[in-house]
Amino acid sequence: MRKPQMLIVLALLAVMTAACSSNSRRAEIEARKAALKHKQDSTLSATQQELALVDSALAVVNREFAEKDSIVRRHREELKATEQELNELNMLRLHRDSLQVQWQTLGAKIRYINKVRK
Repeated sequence: MRKPQMLIVLALLAVMTAACSSNSRRAEIEARKAALKHKQDSTLSATQQELALVDSALAVVNREFAEKDSIVRRHREELKATEQELNELNMLRLHRDSLQVQWQTLGAKIRYINKVRK
C-alpha cells in the first residue's frame, strides 16, 4: 500500500514542478520582451537625438560648401584658383559626404527599429 501512495506523491510533485517552471519561463519571456521594448525605446530616442544633431551640422556644412564652391568656380574661370582654396573645398566635400553617410545610416537605423517594433 505504501508504494502506490509514494508513486502518486512523486507524480504530483513532478506535475507541480513542471507547472512552476512553466510559469517561471513565461515570466522570464515577458521580462525579456519588456527589456527588449525598453532597449528599443531608448535606442530609438538616442538615435533620433543624434540624427537631429547630424542633420543640423549637415545643413551648415552644405551651406558652407555651396558658398565655397561658387567662389572656387569663379576663381577657376578667372584662372586665379589657389591650391589652398581647392584643398579647403575638397576637405569641405569630404566632411559633407561623411555627414551625409552618417545621416543616412542613422535614418536607416530608425526605420529598422520602427519596422522591428511592428
